Amino acid sequence: MMITPRAPRNPSSLPISAGRTFALRRGRAQWSSVFVGLFVLLALPAVLPPFWIHLANGCLIAVIGAVALNLLTGNARLVSLGQAAFLGIGAFAAGLMQRAYNVPFPLALACAALAGGIVGCIVALLSLRLRALYVAVTTLVLHFAVVTFFSFVQAVFLDSSGILLPLASLAGLQLRTPTQWYYFLLAIAALVVVGALNLLRGFIGRRWIAVGEHDVAAEALGVSVKQAKISAFTVTSAVTAFAGALSAYYVGTVSFESYSFALAIAYLAMIIVGGIGAVLGSVLGAVFITLLPYVLDQLFVIADLKFRPNILAGIHQIAFGTLIVAFLLLEPRGLAEIWRRARLAASNWPFQYRAAARAAR
Repeated sequence: MMITPRAPRNPSSLPISAGRTFALRRGRAQWSSVFVGLFVLLALPAVLPPFWIHLANGCLIAVIGAVALNLLTGNARLVSLGQAAFLGIGAFAAGLMQRAYNVPFPLALACAALAGGIVGCIVALLSLRLRALYVAVTTLVLHFAVVTFFSFVQAVFLDSSGILLPLASLAGLQLRTPTQWYYFLLAIAALVVVGALNLLRGFIGRRWIAVGEHDVAAEALGVSVKQAKISAFTVTSAVTAFAGALSAYYVGTVSFESYSFALAIAYLAMIIVGGIGAVLGSVLGAVFITLLPYVLDQLFVIADLKFRPNILAGIHQIAFGTLIVAFLLLEPRGLAEIWRRARLAASNWPFQYRAAARAAR
């Protein structure tokens, strides 16, 4: 008697329809993890002291900027060293608009995003015929040009302390406490992350990835390399400037000293440590790099080690550089890949492979 083998059952993670292919999350387990994570994030202010809520707000602002940088550098393969410059453009655009015209908070954010998008479009036009290394040099020149210009504006036209911003007000509600800012920034960061995931699943994100992987092959397939590069620079620069305006309103002041080259290196470390090309990597890297200096300071306090502020800042930079080199050599896919492997091992436990689990049933 001849036995006809049965067709293997499709695992739950395999997309079998167009709707599931483009879904952000698939399966009950993944939806459950989303809801549990959302519940934890919403409950954090109830258990964290004010200082750690302040750090969480810094992490959320960093997530917005890191997602934009990862879209540009990780997916479109346009290496940018001007992230601090675009943050400064957004902050100064919002600050100058508020100082000159007393515009409301949402309009100031919109003006900041518009200014960042315009500058990003100009940089893209200047970098159309340049390769990755020369694009990085162009953004590096942009950084120092922007910081020099803002230092001149602050010294000549503004007070030496910079621009003082009023309390942010949204729909008649003023954002006074770190907790209020936390929920507002959490909503914005969630929108940016979901928007980035949808963008990469759409034709715009796929066009960026195609041009980043091989621009000649992409152009041969009908993709406009010029439009892809311009759109990538414009969109990500606008989002970064938006994050800079949020940071300025949260701190309450705008000064060119806040946008040094060390900030650009910190954002580059976020996407390298988190995982280049992965939205989850942007989130993990932003949280990790933002909290790293404070964690190091607490370890020095516990070990009773005292350093001068300038030496402590140097130690932070050494830690950033060491992490970048270590992840590039040992784990190029970053924390996102470590998280993926840990999640896979937990889902397969106690078996080494999922196939072994199915065979044992």
